[in-house]
Amino acid sequence: MKIILSRKGVDSSAGGFASPIFSDGSMQSIAIPDSRAPLEYRSVISTIDTGKLISHLSGGKVKGRHRVHLDPDIDARQLPRKSNWRALFGQCGAAQSHLVSQGVGPGDIFLFFGWFRQVEYLKRRWRYVTSAPDRHVIFGWLQVNTIHDIAVINTRSRSSRLQYHPHFHGDFSGQNTLYEAGRRLDIDGLQAFTGGGVFRQYQSQRCLTAAGYSRSIWQLPEWMHPTGRNSVLSYHSDPKRWQSLDGKVQLRSAARGQEFVLDLNDYPEGYQWMRELFGADSG
Repeated sequence: MKIILSRKGVDSSAGGFASPIFSDGSMQSIAIPDSRAPLEYRSVISTIDTGKLISHLSGGKVKGRHRVHLDPDIDARQLPRKSNWRALFGQCGAAQSHLVSQGVGPGDIFLFFGWFRQVEYLKRRWRYVTSAPDRHVIFGWLQVNTIHDIAVINTRSRSSRLQYHPHFHGDFSGQNTLYEAGRRLDIDGLQAFTGGGVFRQYQSQRCLTAAGYSRSIWQLPEWMHPTGRNSVLSYHSDPKRWQSLDGKVQLRSAARGQEFVLDLNDYPEGYQWMRELFGADSG
């Protein structure tokens, strides 16, 4: 099995703002804007007025009427769903080529992370807490069950149950691909979880960023250090990126790339790490 740490959601280059962590510890990943997509932000179901939230946090640059690239689509509550709906994630171009070259396939699991920061509601406006740090936080997952070639689906059918997904709308670069989850996770001890979903609460286990550092400096379990292993987290083969520190590993994560792949055949400790990740209240 492979773990794919997959960078998703609004960031400094797409949207220009961080996803929110609320005062009660709940969090919500905000998908990036996409003028080609069929859905608007305000059509996405949430306990918070999403249009107001994103308008305030983006300084008015992104509004509820703007269209949203809802991908990964892993939160069952965000749209009306049919009984056969399963979590979906689309990828294409260089990022998809990287997944192919790394041999990602059925049974492998995406762990989605993004840029988060704590917010508050003050004087009828959402704003970031001044002292709150920027963090990379894992917010969801999808274990691959089926891989779809979107070009093939478009050729064979105009009424696929998958065609609401944004990767069917607009021109995407080569290898336009859709990853679909199964009904349940197929990982020992985690079969009670759906094949794709979101972590609704911020927990320290889900925070990648090292305390007191910029969000791209991560603190990881000691076993993730590549010394003595047959492989390394993809895009992180430079030994200078890794530093052992007080029983942990500090990693200067790569700015390049969206998909970082770790082969658990070489890092079997990753199974227990995932169980701990899911073991915190998933909401």
